[in-house]
Amino acid sequence: MTDNDESPQYGPIRRGAAHTEPVQRLPFDISRLSVTGLVIICELDDPTPGNSRPSMNMKMTQYLRLSDESMIRLDMDRGVSTFKLGRIEAVSWKRSAADVISEVLTLVQADASEPGSFPWEHYAQAARLRGISIDAEALRDLPNTVLLSDDLAIMYEF
Repeated sequence: MTDNDESPQYGPIRRGAAHTEPVQRLPFDISRLSVTGLVIICELDDPTPGNSRPSMNMKMTQYLRLSDESMIRLDMDRGVSTFKLGRIEAVSWKRSAADVISEVLTLVQADASEPGSFPWEHYAQAARLRGISIDAEALRDLPNTVLLSDDLAIMYEF
């Protein structure tokens, strides 16, 4: 091999690395964990197929945060699509983070029985289906967090 040859070289990380034992996985006992909050993660979603207009799609995935900092997905996803009509110049989606979070909360709260509240009973039911024992009243007292992905922050020009 010459100095100009740029072919990849293989080198083991450490002697005997190929002969290690597989990681022993422990059973996951969710009954020992408590729910510490609601987390809504917002991400840029795929464009709508066949759409030629300037558009932006956002998906909102909802989780319960547990006492070990893990999160359990609730399968209560939401999404929103925004279109710009009649535009020829470059499109700007610029909005403040507070406006985006307000819109996310409005969309998530749409299924709630009380205006301006979360659908706590739906969350409690989804949690019970996943083996988490919690009621709507206990959920109501927990903090909620909205997280916006880096891609969304760039899109909204934060």
